Order: sequence, then structure tokens, then C-alpha cells
Amino acid sequence: MNPPLLHAERDYCNAHNLVLLLTLVMVATHLTQTFVFYLPAGQFKALHLGLSLLIVFALAAGQSTRALARLAFSLLFVAAVVSAGYVLVEYQGLTTERVFGPEHRDVVVGCALIVLALIAAWQQWGATIPIIGALGLLYGYYGNLMPTEVLHHSGLSFERLISYASIPNFQGVLGSLTALSAGTIFAFMVFAGLLKSTGGIDFIMGFATKLAGNSRGGQAKIAVLASAFMGMISGSTVANIASTGTMTIPLMKRTGFRAPFAGAVEAVASTGGQMTPPVMGLTAFLMVGVTGIPYDEVILAATLPALLYYFYLLFSIHLQAVRDQDQLQGQSMDDIPPAKTLLARYGHLLFAIALLVYLLMSQMPPAYAAAYGCLAIMVLELISAAARHHQQPLKGLRAAFVRLLEGLREGGTSGASIAVIVAVIGIFFENLTATGFAQKLSYLMLSVADGNLAIMLAIAALACLAFGLGLPTSAAYILVALLTAPALIDMGLSMMAAHMFVLYFAIFSALTPPVAVASLIAARISEAPYFATSMQAVKLGLPGFFLPFLFVARPELLLIEGSLPEQIGIAIVSLLAMVALNIAIVGQGFGRAGWPLRLLLLLAAMVILVPGITGTLLGTVTVIALLTGQWWVTRRHHPISSRTT
Repeated sequence: MNPPLLHAERDYCNAHNLVLLLTLVMVATHLTQTFVFYLPAGQFKALHLGLSLLIVFALAAGQSTRALARLAFSLLFVAAVVSAGYVLVEYQGLTTERVFGPEHRDVVVGCALIVLALIAAWQQWGATIPIIGALGLLYGYYGNLMPTEVLHHSGLSFERLISYASIPNFQGVLGSLTALSAGTIFAFMVFAGLLKSTGGIDFIMGFATKLAGNSRGGQAKIAVLASAFMGMISGSTVANIASTGTMTIPLMKRTGFRAPFAGAVEAVASTGGQMTPPVMGLTAFLMVGVTGIPYDEVILAATLPALLYYFYLLFSIHLQAVRDQDQLQGQSMDDIPPAKTLLARYGHLLFAIALLVYLLMSQMPPAYAAAYGCLAIMVLELISAAARHHQQPLKGLRAAFVRLLEGLREGGTSGASIAVIVAVIGIFFENLTATGFAQKLSYLMLSVADGNLAIMLAIAALACLAFGLGLPTSAAYILVALLTAPALIDMGLSMMAAHMFVLYFAIFSALTPPVAVASLIAARISEAPYFATSMQAVKLGLPGFFLPFLFVARPELLLIEGSLPEQIGIAIVSLLAMVALNIAIVGQGFGRAGWPLRLLLLLAAMVILVPGITGTLLGTVTVIALLTGQWWVTRRHHPISSRTT
């Protein structure tokens, strides 16, 4: 091996070891802060952002193949050490002496933190988010030059702008969003990393296969269930697709599903995981931080819509499998371990997940629940390894220790990656709030809607899809919650309904062209055309666009209005509307559905949306009558096929 390659390999190993050390330090300091609170809030935010920047730049240096790039990232690493160290050391003076007038060196360090966060976000997430952050800064400084009343403001001085975006006000990159990342999100990313490294994906895939593997379209249903389970604790649609999709998409293709459909199933299922309790792609905690609504109310409100969504998706796949049954073939289940074997190997992970959910539902602060979940996985993994290798317990413990280290490293790096993006969004968030733009945009939307809620919902939906393009779930939600939710609340929606509405559309911007990040990643794995995959994903993911309007019209679905019988009744008729909508789109029910029947079912499903008993009864009776008629006709003419459908 020639000397340059030897140097590159050595640099990579050194960087890998440095990243491992930094992530272990970050995990230890954050878990300790959760239980002990040894640092004031501002110092802890600076420590969180500083360690995140160090991890990102160390990773980038290790992955770079060119010496110049490694040198640049090394210099950025040093700059991050100096900047974060300055804030930690000068914290007392910053918060007591220089709140109303920063010193020159405070401004320099504040600028450095902003630039470092922008570069780190660019390196991790591409150009979109840093551009948004930079636009926020430019708008704050040059607002006095902006045309129109909505955009114009008096402008912020340079020192004031830096104070809002960094220190000494501890906003922007060190603001409330970074506090949420440090105090809650990071612990859940570590939990997800530990779960993955100790075999969580294998367990989820095995469990999903046992549930759906033998049914019609079983491999596609496996993808849906696996992505739903993974999405419960994953903070990223892309990570969900990358982890489960690499296994489920090839399986779907081997059993006869076309490549665009296989990619679309995985994209839609993984996207839905971002609205599935208890974690909801980390937005559950962001929603708590933004709205002040208690966590248990957020996940309770999300439960019925998530169940309706996944029912629709599974039912849609079943109908398509029935329609195309001649083209599909079964998949052998011989290589799937028995349920007892899965539980014996991974049952301790199931216990850790159940413990996390129980603690969250018991109204324990999410950070505590996630920390206890992490400790549970680590302790139970060591005990399980020692028990499985009882003849050589040290060997088992050594292997388990390596897995846990890898989980901590992966969770720490994922948490650092989320931290830099949240910090950059914090710049945008603080500037739009400080300049009053968010309030002005709400007034503009209200003026355009002119008191019509349907028009307002349509405007808000389009705005959320536009603002969410290309952004990860957490960033998309923060942006749309700032810009569109206030207008919906002013129109009379409850805070819960407004934020759930914008959340759904922000999430599903990952499926809509021209960006469609979820469809893009799934298309790469399935080796299918991007546009065909994206269009199929939009068609499959229709309930994601339908449900927000449904729970605005029927707030009982969010369990925030009505008695228990009313909530159950609305859930049942909503389920029926989903069935009708599905059959209308796929063209398959008890038999092949012609266009007249499909159009009638579509209209009946829409009528169920109309608030009031009249629309509900009319739509429900129509759907039942149409489906009963199709079942009777199909049974009369094709008795065998009707029984197999």
C-alpha cells in the first residue's frame, strides 16, 4: 500500500476514535444533566451545540479524501472549541453584565458560532437549511429596504442581530429550540441508536414478518408495519427508509411488485412513522415546546389519525394485491425465526420500548423517560448477552459492550446532526419573531381567506407543503408552525387542531414533487424512476393529505371534543370513508370496480367530511349501500373469487 493511502487510513481511524470519544462525552454529560442539572440552561445549550459542532467536523474530516478538506475541517474543529469554550467560560458575564450591550469579542464569537452552525448544517443536510438561516439573517438586517407592508420592518443593527441570533441573549443558535434539542431530542436519538445497534431492526422486521408475511401482498405489508414500528422511535424519515427499506424493497420486488410501487410503499410508510406516537419523529416534543400542550395530550391526539392512516395503507396494499394476484408470488417464511426465538433474542428490547412508553404515558418528563430507556437497553443487553453465552460470559459481555459502544456512537452522531439543523432553524425562527414577519403573514392569510375556513385551510396546506420541501421533519414542523399555525388559530381552530394540521402537511411535503426527499431515497434503493415513484407515493399517501381536513371537520378524531361514544362513532364512519376512498382509487373492492361506482364512492367519502349528522348519515348509508350492492353482484356472478377477496 502506498504512503498516501496509509496516511488516509490512519487519519480515518484517528477521526473515528475521536468521534467515538466525543459522542461518549456528549452522552455522559447529557445523561448526567438530565438527572443532576449541574449546568445552568445557557451553559448547557452552549455545551450541547459545541460538542455537536465538534462531532460534525470530526466526522467530516475523517470522511474527507483530500488533504486540503481535512485541514479545513480541522480548523473548523478548533474554531468550534474556542467559540464554545468562550461561551462556557464567560457565561456569568454574558448573562449579567453584557445583556444590553455586548463587547466586541462577544460579537466576534457570536458571529463565529453562527457561521460554524451554518457550515455544519450544510455539511450534514445540504444547502437548503443554511440558505434559510442566512435569509433570516439578511432579512433581519435589511428589513428596512424590503417592499410592501408585510415584508418591511425597521431593520436590526448588526450587534442586535447577532445578539438575537447567538450571544449574549442566548437566542437563535442558542435559543429555545437548541434547549429542546439538548434537553429532550438528544436522549431519544441515543435511545434509537442503542435500539438499532442491539438488533432492534432485526426484531422489528421479524415481528412484522410474523404479523403479515403470509397474507396477500405480505411483503409490502411487512414494509408498512416495520416502518411504522421504526417510525415510533426514529427521528427521521430518511433514516427510517435507509434502515428498513434496504431490506423490504428488494423483498417486495422479488415477490412481483413493480419497482416504483415498492419504493412508494416504503416512502409512504416511513413518512407516516413521523406522525406515529410516542415519538412522532421528535415533533411531539417540539410541539410541546412550541405550544405548551402537555405531552400526553399530544400523543393521545395523534393516535387515532395514525391508526386510520396505517389502516388505509394496509388496506390499499391488500386491494392491489387482490387485483394483481396473478402477477405476485409468495415469499418463503422458512428463513424467519420462530416467534419464541425472536422473543428470546430480542425480548429485552421489547421490554425497554414498553418501559419508555409507560414512563411517557405516566407523564414523566420525556428526557427522563428516554434516559431510563437508554439505561434499560444497556443493562438488559449485557444481562442478555451473558445469559446467551453462559459458558463463556466474558465473550458475550465483550460483544455486547462493542454493540453498545456502536449504538452510543450512532445515537450521538445522529443527535449532533439534529442539533446543528435545529440551531440554524433557530436563527430563522428568532429573526422572523423579532421582526414581526410571522404575525404579519398570519394577518395576510386571514385577509386573503376573508373569514372562509375552507380557503384558509387550503392556503395553509399549500404553504406547509411549500415551506416543508426538502426539510427534515423537525425543521419542517418548526417552520410551518411559526408561519401558518397562528392564522389557523385566529380562524377559530383549537391550538391542537391547528398544529396537528400543519404538522401533517409539513411531514407529507417529503412525498410531493419536485423535491420529495422520501420518494427520492426510496427510488434510489428500488432502482426505479424518481418521478414514477413520487407519483405512486402521492397516490398511496392520499390519506396523509385527507386526514388533516377530516380531523378539522371532526375534532373528535383528535379526542379533544365530544364524549367517548361520539369519538368512537366518528372513528367508525371515518374508517368507512377511508375504505370508500381506497376502493375508489384502486378500483378493486369485492370485485373490480367500474368508474361509475368509483366516482359514487369518492363523492360519498367526501360527503362524510361535511360536519353535522345529515352529511354523516347520507355518506355512510351511500357507502354501505354501494359496497353491499357490489358484494351481492360479485357473489352472484363470481362466487369463488368473492370468497377469496
